[in-house]
Amino acid sequence: MLFRFMGASSRSFGFVRPASHRVSFRTNHGWPPPQGCPIPTDDSGGVPTAAWVRSAPTPMQTTDEHDGSSIGKAEDAQTVEEREEQFRTLAENIPGVTTYLDRLIADDPGHSIPLYISPQVEQMLGYPLSEWLDESELWLRILHPEDRDRLVAADESARKNLQALSEEYRLLHRDGHVVWVSEKSAVVPDVSTGTLYWQGVMVDITKRKRAEEAMAASELKFRTLFDAAAIGVFTLALDGRITEANATIEWLGRYAEGDLSGLPLADLVDPDDEEILDELAELRAGHRDRCRAEHRFRRKDGSFLWCRTVVTLVRGPDLLPLYAMGMLEDFSARKLVEDELLHRAVHDALTGLPNRQLLLDRLAMALARTAREPSVGATLVFLDLDDFKDVNDSFGHGAGDELLIQVAERLSAAVRPTDTVARYGGDEFVVIFVGDVLKPGDARLFAQRLAEELKEPFTIAGRRVTTTASLGVAICADGNARPEDVIREADAAMYRAKLAGRDRIEFSGSLGPSAEPLSR
Repeated sequence: MLFRFMGASSRSFGFVRPASHRVSFRTNHGWPPPQGCPIPTDDSGGVPTAAWVRSAPTPMQTTDEHDGSSIGKAEDAQTVEEREEQFRTLAENIPGVTTYLDRLIADDPGHSIPLYISPQVEQMLGYPLSEWLDESELWLRILHPEDRDRLVAADESARKNLQALSEEYRLLHRDGHVVWVSEKSAVVPDVSTGTLYWQGVMVDITKRKRAEEAMAASELKFRTLFDAAAIGVFTLALDGRITEANATIEWLGRYAEGDLSGLPLADLVDPDDEEILDELAELRAGHRDRCRAEHRFRRKDGSFLWCRTVVTLVRGPDLLPLYAMGMLEDFSARKLVEDELLHRAVHDALTGLPNRQLLLDRLAMALARTAREPSVGATLVFLDLDDFKDVNDSFGHGAGDELLIQVAERLSAAVRPTDTVARYGGDEFVVIFVGDVLKPGDARLFAQRLAEELKEPFTIAGRRVTTTASLGVAICADGNARPEDVIREADAAMYRAKLAGRDRIEFSGSLGPSAEPLSR
């Protein structure tokens, strides 16, 4: 154990390093048991070394030549030398700086004398070992200004209360750059003398601090983007529950802050939107890394808005799923526009009925059902207004358009929701009926009901307008027929009705059994 001889002059112990000369032997105190002390040896200008010796001090009587102090003799202690060598080897090979200081806690609080500092200190902080050994205030001088008050207070508290010190702080390297260190020090008492020493280890943690600062900056950047994003952002646990949601998604759903935390994401999706629910289940199980879908997002008040959602699985270093992150974008307004454009693409702008393109699609589906279910047939009625040109010429094109609109309304009211009424072009309309109507008599009744709907006078611009229609009917029990062929046959039957005097119903002969024309 290092110790100082109390009271003897520096000259008395020239072999002891100068910083320890304040140690003396006092006769008015009981002499402590033998102990060890480091004695510097000549190293020809290298790093100072020390040999451990065991002292056997002997009290001396006061005489003219002696003042009552004690003298001692040193004897070699091989076991102590071995321990010293072990300590030095350990101290000089650890990735840090080992310190052994005489803090004089009892005698002079706040002051310290470095008894040993491992040579790594020069590589860490740039100051040669000799400066550390000769300048007791060097540590305080190179403390970062922003850390000085905190460290001084912590140091004083540790000395006062004889507590260990564990701190992370900044020191200024000799070239001016900042070095982050982690210090762990503790009070080591000499049980023989009561002298207190301060032993510790200081490790360079600059790289770790830089990594922490980079991580903190990244976290701040993420948090800023998360909170300020114009789209909804959320995190999802593997059980499908929302763990965090930003303000945007709460605002979109009209939820209060924190309402979404813990809610299953599935509760916010319309049950009919099965695609995203199935994909989310696969994602949480680790079978896929990303899913995206357009779906309806349920608001707190029960209403829905259309959203595009992308959910990405986050995996750990072992590639096992950890959690998922999602982004939700409200595109309700765009959805309305897209739906409107799609509607316009397949619907007649004047009447709102399906146009020719949608008619062909609906007829193809009807024929496909007929092919799957032989007992189900498809009936198509091709209808053309008689004397429509006279209405245009007499009352103007506006009146003609109004007549077409009212005809569309009457035809739509005369059929089932599963049937299709389409505007084929000009004053031509097509009606598709799917069901058990394979008999010509049934098809005739269906067509006749449509014709009767048009016999009631129309009110156009305050005037009563009457019109009739010529109808061609095609009955198709062959699901392999082409939609264009069915329409062509019904169209041909309609023209025969026109030629036969108008206001008539004619049946196609090639796609099904013919029927006698039904005149008015």
